[in-house]
Amino acid sequence: MKRIVFLLLILIVSIQTVHGHNPLSAMYYLEVKDGINILNINLSQDGLNAALRKHFPKIKFEKISKTEFKQLTVSYLKNNFHLDINGSTIDLLEGGIKLGSHQTDAKFMVSSLPETFKKLNVSIKAFAENEQHQTVFSLLLNGKTSKVILNKNNDYTASVNFKNSLMVVSSKTFNKNYLWCFVLVPIFLFVKSRINKESTNT
Repeated sequence: MKRIVFLLLILIVSIQTVHGHNPLSAMYYLEVKDGINILNINLSQDGLNAALRKHFPKIKFEKISKTEFKQLTVSYLKNNFHLDINGSTIDLLEGGIKLGSHQTDAKFMVSSLPETFKKLNVSIKAFAENEQHQTVFSLLLNGKTSKVILNKNNDYTASVNFKNSLMVVSSKTFNKNYLWCFVLVPIFLFVKSRINKESTNT
């Protein structure tokens, strides 16, 4: 019996590790405050390098300058980002990028935002070239932060409404990654039946 419980715990930890650890993730953080709206982007340098090489296969990256690499990165980020709020498209404006050995950071000013957020649609296709990639899109609004996770299962797209300044994901963007939890139900039932059976026999 102890062996069954031990194996079950290993299974749970293994599944959580697979879904919880992703070295090729990206963070997009939109800050709405004090009339200055900034999109902060934090990227894995390895993930960025891999995506750019796949997206621009004809470019020999070992021969281009750091400035050219930054220009390609900015172009790639802007062309693979779409955001609309209350039906109006939000554009990425001027910004800057800081390359690092492990992480690259970028900041962009965004075009004017509405005073009241009712509905938001976000699509970030950047890094979809990388297997198992996921992007976390966070929003700071009226001092409150909420987030959505974009991945292959939802086509790197989410539609949200707002409640108390927090994003509430529409049902159509339900994350299928959580379906693995239901697989554990019959396992728990099996273990419970074995425990009850052994208790009866003793």
